[in-house]
Amino acid sequence: MIVKKFLFIALLWSFPLLNTSLAQSTKADSLSKVLSSLEEDTAKVSTYVDLGLELMGSDVASALGYLDQAIDLGTKLGHKEGLAKAHNAKGRTYAQQGDFHEAILSFQEALVFFRETGDKTGEANILSNLGSIYYLLGNNSKALELHFESLKISEQVDNKLRIGTSYNNIGTVYSKNRSTSKEALTYFKRSLAVFQNIGLESGEAIAAMNIGEVYFLDSNYDSAIYFHQLALELCDGTLDATFPLTQLGEINSELGKFREAHGYHERALKISEDSDAKFELTQSLIGLAKTQIKQKDFGGAIRSFDQAKLLAISLDAKSELVDVYQNLAETQAQIGNYKAAYENEISAKSVKEEIAKSSTEQRIQQIQFEYELDKKEAEIELLQKDTELKNAAVFNQRIIIFASLGGLAMFVVISISLFRNNLSKQKANRLLQIQKEEIRTQRENVVNAYDQLKSTQAQLIQAEKMASLGELTAGIAHEIQNPLNFVKNFSEVSEELVDEMKEELEKGAYDEAKALGDELKQNLTRIMLHGKRADAIVKGMLEHSRTNQSDKTPTDINGLVEEFVRLSYHGLRAKDKSFNADFKLDLDPALPKAEVVAGDLGRVILNLVNNAFYAVNEKAKSGSEGFRPEVRIGSRRVGSGVEISIQDNGTGIPDSIKDKIFQPFFTTKPTGSGTGLGLSLSYDIVKAHGGELLVDSEKGKGSTFYLRIPFS
Repeated sequence: MIVKKFLFIALLWSFPLLNTSLAQSTKADSLSKVLSSLEEDTAKVSTYVDLGLELMGSDVASALGYLDQAIDLGTKLGHKEGLAKAHNAKGRTYAQQGDFHEAILSFQEALVFFRETGDKTGEANILSNLGSIYYLLGNNSKALELHFESLKISEQVDNKLRIGTSYNNIGTVYSKNRSTSKEALTYFKRSLAVFQNIGLESGEAIAAMNIGEVYFLDSNYDSAIYFHQLALELCDGTLDATFPLTQLGEINSELGKFREAHGYHERALKISEDSDAKFELTQSLIGLAKTQIKQKDFGGAIRSFDQAKLLAISLDAKSELVDVYQNLAETQAQIGNYKAAYENEISAKSVKEEIAKSSTEQRIQQIQFEYELDKKEAEIELLQKDTELKNAAVFNQRIIIFASLGGLAMFVVISISLFRNNLSKQKANRLLQIQKEEIRTQRENVVNAYDQLKSTQAQLIQAEKMASLGELTAGIAHEIQNPLNFVKNFSEVSEELVDEMKEELEKGAYDEAKALGDELKQNLTRIMLHGKRADAIVKGMLEHSRTNQSDKTPTDINGLVEEFVRLSYHGLRAKDKSFNADFKLDLDPALPKAEVVAGDLGRVILNLVNNAFYAVNEKAKSGSEGFRPEVRIGSRRVGSGVEISIQDNGTGIPDSIKDKIFQPFFTTKPTGSGTGLGLSLSYDIVKAHGGELLVDSEKGKGSTFYLRIPFS
C-alpha cells in the first residue's frame, strides 16, 4: 500500500469527525435559544464558540459567522481565554475544509492568547496542529520543529495524551523519508508505550499500525505481522481495521501463504463495503489484486484493479490511481496484451504529471503564503512597536505632569519601585542559574547513561564474537592437530628406520638397507602430504582473516560450508568430550561461486550449525528413547541465488517465541551460556548480503534454518 491512512493523531483528535445527525441539529437549536437570552459577557463568547463547533461539520459558513462574533465580543471584553478558544475553533474549521493557509493564521492567533493566559496544554495542542498542517504542505523541517516544541511543553505539564500524540506525529514526519525510518520507529514505539500506559486503545492501534507499516516497507515481515496483529486486536471490526488487514494480506502473499492472505483481504473488503468506505475499499482491492498476481491469477487481478480504478477516479485519489495503472500495465504485459499495457502505462504517466504539477503549484502557493505571512508578521510587529512608542510618549507626559505635581513624593515612589525591581531581577537570575545547573547535571546524567549503554552493548557484541572465535579456534586446533600427529609419528618412525638402515649397511646387507630406504622415502612422502594439509588449513583461515569486512569476493559456498561445519563439530568436541552427534552433508556439486564476504558468511554458518548441535545435544541429554542426534546441512540453487539449509532433529522452537529469536539479546540458553546476539548478528549479516534468513520449526521434532543469498 502506498498511502498511510493513520498519520495524524493530533488532527484526528483536534479535528474530530462531526456527527451531522438530528442530535447535532437539536443541540445547535438549543444553543441558539440560549444565545438570545444572554448578556454581552464571557458566557456569550463561550456559547458562540460552542455553536460554531456544532455547525462546523454541517454548515461551515454559519460556523465561521458565529466564531467571528465570538472574536468580536471577546476583543471588546478583553476575554483572552475565549479568544484563544474561538481562534482555535476557527483554525479547526478551515483545516477541515482544506484551507490550510487560513487555518495557520487562525492557529497563530490562538497561540498568542494561549501563551498570554498561561494555558500550556492549549499551547501544546496548537503547536501540534500547526506541525501537522505544515507536514501536509510538504514543509517537513518546519513540521518537526513545531512537533518537538509541542512535545517539550507536553512533557513539562506531564500531559500523557499530548506526549503520545507528539511522539506519533514526529514519527510520521520521519517516516516520510526512508533514510530516517529508524528514527520513525523509535518515536512510533514511544507513542505506543505512552498510550499503553494510559490505556488509550485508539492511540495504541494507530501507533501499532504505523510501526507495522515501517517494518513492512523494510521487508521485516515477522515484526510487521506482530504489530499489525496487535493493532487488529484493538480495532477489529471497525473501519480502521482495513489498513492492517490489507497489509497482513500482502505480507502473507509475499511469504507464499495465499490462503491466509485471501482471508485477510476478504475481511478488509467486507468491512469497507459494509461501511460504504470507498477509499478503504480502493486500497483493499489493490492489495487483493497484488496477491492475485503472486498466484498468477492475472484475470482476477485485472478485475480487481479495474474496480479499484473506478473508485480511485471517483475519489480523485491520484496516488492510488498511479498504483493501479502501473500494476495493470505490468499484468497486461505478462499475459501478452501489450496494447492495453501501453495504454495503462500512458495513463500512469499522465496522472504522475498531474501530481507533479499539483505539487509544484502547491509549493509555489506555500512560498507565496509564507512570504505574505512574514510580511504580515513584520507589519504587526511594526504596529506593535508604534503603539508601544505612543504609549511610552503618553506615559512620559504623565510622568512629567506627576513629577511637577508630586515632586519629591513621586521620586521616592520611583526609587522604591526600582529597588524592588532590582531585587526581583536578582532573585530571578539566581533561580535561572539554579535551573541551568540542574539542566546541565541532567544532561550529563543522560550522556553518561547513553555512553554506558553503548559500552555495555559493545561488550555484549564483543562477547558473542569472542565466543564464536573460541569455537572457531578449538575447531582449527583439532583440524591442525590431526596432520601434525601424523607428521610427528612418521618422523619418529623415519628416525628409527635411519638407524636400522645404518646397521644394515655396516653388516653389508645392501638389499635390506635399500628396502629400508624405500620405506623411509614413503614416510617422507606422507610427512609432506600431511604438512601440506596443515598448511592449507592455516592458509584458508588467514585468507578469511585478511578479507575486509566490506569486500565481497567470489567464494566456493560448498567449500565454505564444509570448512565451518567441521570447525563447529571439532570445536564442540574439544569443549565437551561427552558431545556426540552425526552430521551429513548434501551439497550441490554444480553450485557456482557467489559474491560474499566469506568471513561474515562463515560466522553465520558456524552460529547456525552450533545452535543445531546444541539442540540435538540437549535432546539427547533429556534421555529420549531411541533418539539419534543428527544434523543435515545442504545447499542448492534457488533462482538467482543459493540456499543453505541447516536441519536438526533436536528440541525445536515453540510457536510463542518464533517471532523473537532474531531479536537482539533474546536467548533460551541458561544464564552464562549465550549472549542472545548470535542469531541477531547472523540476521543482520544475511540482510547486508541482500538475502534472507528463515526458520521452520516444530516443538519436539526439530528445526530447519534456511539461509538464502543472491549470487552477486
